[in-house]
Amino acid sequence: MTKLKKELILGSILFILSIFSWWFIKSIFYFGNLTLACWISGIILLIIWGVSLCLSMLLIKDKRILFGSFFISLVSFVFFFNNEPFYYLIVLILLFFSFINASRKIKKQEQIQIKLNYWKIYKSGFSFLITFLIIVISLIYYFSPSLMQIKEFEFSLSRDIFNKVISPLENLIAERLPDGVNLDFNANEFLKEDEILDLKERYGIVVEKTDTGKDVLYNLINFQLNNFSGPYRKFIPFGLAIGLFIFLKIISIIYVITVVSFSSLLTYFLINIKFISKENIKKEVSTVKL
Repeated sequence: MTKLKKELILGSILFILSIFSWWFIKSIFYFGNLTLACWISGIILLIIWGVSLCLSMLLIKDKRILFGSFFISLVSFVFFFNNEPFYYLIVLILLFFSFINASRKIKKQEQIQIKLNYWKIYKSGFSFLITFLIIVISLIYYFSPSLMQIKEFEFSLSRDIFNKVISPLENLIAERLPDGVNLDFNANEFLKEDEILDLKERYGIVVEKTDTGKDVLYNLINFQLNNFSGPYRKFIPFGLAIGLFIFLKIISIIYVITVVSFSSLLTYFLINIKFISKENIKKEVSTVKL
């Protein structure tokens, strides 16, 4: 098999694995409720995808095939995520140039080594590339439907919690109500018409005929809770996305070790089956002296 065909095979494998990886990532953030078997299969898929990235960056010498296969992989991203094209385009451009830089790091590490250490070679580039992959995943999470819904989410205090909190305060509240009236009375019995109208206009609270004073107070507290959190709610998705980035950066330590280890072992295996060849070449070393 010619060198060109081998490089095309590696480039094709990288492209195919990228498609399945984008699909798995979309399943996590857009569909959810994945079974344990799906999680295990997906994690294995991401590890294999990482291995294909490492092998491609080292073994594919033709830049057209190397960068072309990764560029097509990024194009396939658009078929899965196209709801925010401007922001995705920016991070994909960053990811593409990080891939170019990571490839250079790996090839440079290969050139300067006397006795090849595949662990060190792969780690030099892949550990750099993984940061930008995490940025892409974090952005996917930020624009996912479940996270965007948080901006419209209305907080609601549980009625059980409300009852437990309000119970010790009922006597204190009753002192501010007309004589002989407490929160268990029908709200229409002690609220004036202008007060009921004010609740509707200012707080959007409609006092029903069957509502007690406790029901009205419960609705009023929930309104104030949402009114207070409203201006800050838009920052919640951003904070969660940052949190995911930090979490994935920590987890990536294990991921990088796993991918680099499998990449090194697979490289030795490919050498043994003669899919790739290992050659000894003479290298000139520069030095300085007095």
